Amino acid sequence: MYDRGYTRKTILELFRIIDWMICLPAAAEAAFRQDLYTFEESKQMPYMTSVERAGIEKGLKQGKQIGYRDGEADLLLWQIEKKFGAAAVEQARSRIEAADSDTLRGWSERILSADSLEAMLS
Repeated sequence: MYDRGYTRKTILELFRIIDWMICLPAAAEAAFRQDLYTFEESKQMPYMTSVERAGIEKGLKQGKQIGYRDGEADLLLWQIEKKFGAAAVEQARSRIEAADSDTLRGWSERILSADSLEAMLS
C-alpha cells in the first residue's frame, strides 16, 4: 500500500477493516506485527506512531490487570458458594465486584479459616 501511494489515513482504515474481518492466532499476529514494523522502519513510514503503540501497550497492561482482578473475584465467589452456599454469593457479590485485588486476596486467605461470610469480609 505504501508503494502504491495510499495515504496514511487510507492505510489505517484498511488495516481496521482487515483487523475486524480476520483474527489471527497470537503467534501469527506477533509475526505479522514484527514484519510490519521492520518494513515500516525500512520505509520510514509508520502507519502507527510510537505514541499510538505506547497507548496500546498501556491499554493492554491495564486490561490484564482488570482481567486478573476479575478472575480473583470470580474465584472468590466460587469459593464462597462452595463454603457458605449460593445465598452467600448474592449477599457478597456487590462488595466483591467493587473490591481491589489486595482486598480480594485478603478475603481469599480469610475464607480458609472463616466460620461465616461476615467473619471473612470483616
